[in-house]
Amino acid sequence: MNDNGKFLLGLAAGIGVGTVLGLLIAPDKGSATYKKVEGAIRDAANDLLEYGSETVKSAKNELHSVKNQN
Repeated sequence: MNDNGKFLLGLAAGIGVGTVLGLLIAPDKGSATYKKVEGAIRDAANDLLEYGSETVKSAKNELHSVKNQN
């Protein structure tokens, strides 16, 4: 598994563990906790999409660079 795969796996595991722990020790009522979790998941998804977009852009630039060398 490459470094990107390890990073994404670690990120997903961290989100899962954090969500479960947050629900178990949450001082708020369920609906408020749900909104907080929903926001955290949305933020994490946006971060993941941004990371993926940057990775794709970097790969395209690298491919373009390799093609121009030949």
